[in-house]
Amino acid sequence: MNKLTEQLNISNMILSKLAKLKISLYKISIVFLISLILVSCGRKKRTIELIERETAETELIPIDTNGAVKGDWVIQQEMSDAEKLNPIVSNDATASEIANYIYDTLLEDDRVTYELIPGVASELPVVSDDLLTYTFNLRKDVKFSDGKPLTGKDVIFTVKVIKNPFTDAQALRNYFSDVADVSLVNGDPYIVQFKMSKPYFRALYSLGGFEILPKHILDPENLTDKFDFAKLNLAEETFANAQEDFGDLRKHADFMNSQEVARDPKYVIGSGPYKLEEWITGQRVVLSRNENYWNKKSEPAYPDKLVFKTIQDQTSAITAAKNGEIDIMNVVRNIDFVENLKNPEQFNLEKAIVARPVYLYIAWNAKRPFFADRKVRMALSHCVDRETIINRILYGLAVPIQSHIYYKSELLNTDLEYIPYDLDKAKQLLNEAGWSDTDGDGVIDKIIDGKKVDFSFTFMNNQNPERGSVLLVLVNTLKYVGIKANIQDFEWSVFLDKQDRHEYDACIGGWVLSASPPDPFQIFHSSQSRDGGSNYISYDNPESDRLIEEYRITADENKRRELLMRWQRVIYDDQPYTFLWSPAGKYVYQKRFRNARWYAYPYPNKSNEWWVPTADQKYKN
Repeated sequence: MNKLTEQLNISNMILSKLAKLKISLYKISIVFLISLILVSCGRKKRTIELIERETAETELIPIDTNGAVKGDWVIQQEMSDAEKLNPIVSNDATASEIANYIYDTLLEDDRVTYELIPGVASELPVVSDDLLTYTFNLRKDVKFSDGKPLTGKDVIFTVKVIKNPFTDAQALRNYFSDVADVSLVNGDPYIVQFKMSKPYFRALYSLGGFEILPKHILDPENLTDKFDFAKLNLAEETFANAQEDFGDLRKHADFMNSQEVARDPKYVIGSGPYKLEEWITGQRVVLSRNENYWNKKSEPAYPDKLVFKTIQDQTSAITAAKNGEIDIMNVVRNIDFVENLKNPEQFNLEKAIVARPVYLYIAWNAKRPFFADRKVRMALSHCVDRETIINRILYGLAVPIQSHIYYKSELLNTDLEYIPYDLDKAKQLLNEAGWSDTDGDGVIDKIIDGKKVDFSFTFMNNQNPERGSVLLVLVNTLKYVGIKANIQDFEWSVFLDKQDRHEYDACIGGWVLSASPPDPFQIFHSSQSRDGGSNYISYDNPESDRLIEEYRITADENKRRELLMRWQRVIYDDQPYTFLWSPAGKYVYQKRFRNARWYAYPYPNKSNEWWVPTADQKYKN
């Protein structure tokens, strides 16, 4: 058994003890520590001992709404401020989680079974045999938080906003590229029909999964009525070259892209259980209960307010949790989870851990001359000692990965081995790519465009201290192969902007994967490398593009699986990302809450479900 296999087995052992079965329904009261006998200078021996420090019952938590009452607040720590609360133009995790409480979708994912269930739609849609027509019947009792009814006109309006090429919705728009038309059936405002130009195997998830915006708030002048879907489906270049003919498109897109629409409570209007009350930049976002909410039985809104409080410093966040100043920490450093919160009951706290479809990676910007060569990217992947980092920094609470596909998925190509930590192999590949230390200064160099260029670059981080620790290890390791690297931290919004504009060398980041069948188009197709797209590494491989395109339109599940296996091999050989690991979700919360359940996807908790007995409530509205 090789070391990587051993590490995977150990990591899986931890996660299986803490996260097996439907972990979303469990309270975890077992605390594990990992004791490491650190590596000798020669790295010849490593002993990993799993010690169970405390054992208590692992208690199944059923849905606990007996005697549930309204009241109290839930104050949740966030590592960074939200970017925008317009879900069509925002792509950051904090904003998406907050928007989840404000807006509704036609269909929803059941958080336990991951099956699609009706949301604003009264039932699952009728789908034509050729998979080109999807007809949704809408509920007639859904209202926005301002009391106005939600109808098919709002659905059509939202799709037009998504498909408008001037709207900053590049990441979302690619899932709607094959939507040929959206209309009301026989003028009925509660029956909406989507027509596709070609089949797309995930169409049901895309058409049912976008947040619905209020037309009466965001298009009072009916500008979007002036352009139909035929115009929207023209090439984006056509709009760019003929803006005088599409002035209304540009005008409305500028409005939708604005900070005003993204932040002002008079524009941030949805039909979900909560509404935006206040947003103080860098401090907090406050949501209050939407008294016009339609789905109170299935999606209760027990807390009066949900407060998302920005605390970047983890030590301060731990102190705030111990002092009862925050109710939830949903980003907890492993050292804090294992060491600094050994006895959470002393502070009236609980701990939970969940295996989630999340992974971390290092992105290499192919626009930079250092990273354009696949041999260089493979060499860099050989410089990452996943085993040591997972053990020493992450306390074993992560599983090494080798692909974009979730490591528990049946669609993972298990023929792909983990890229081993091998500095000799890294040096060999760098030399084959033309990099060598010609001047003896300890840094390898190469002639590029007639000039000698040292292999020196900067990693970008979003002020995440645990990721920063990982980068420090890598910076140190890279010295041994003659590469000089630095680390620069940026505030979250600046980090995202630099990614969008491809203005960075390399960065460490993470993706939350979908519970629905994977579609790598958004992240890895070359068409998505334009500014604002999720292919911010500028990855461009015709074979990858071809496999993704064929995969998207293939209905046969077995054929689609084979295409995805082949695509994973292409990505593995190219290493546009260095795939790192899938971290366990670690959470800390106050004991006063009932029905505090944790989920694997899409967000770890649903605070609207949590409630507190009247006598224990801390905050009054």
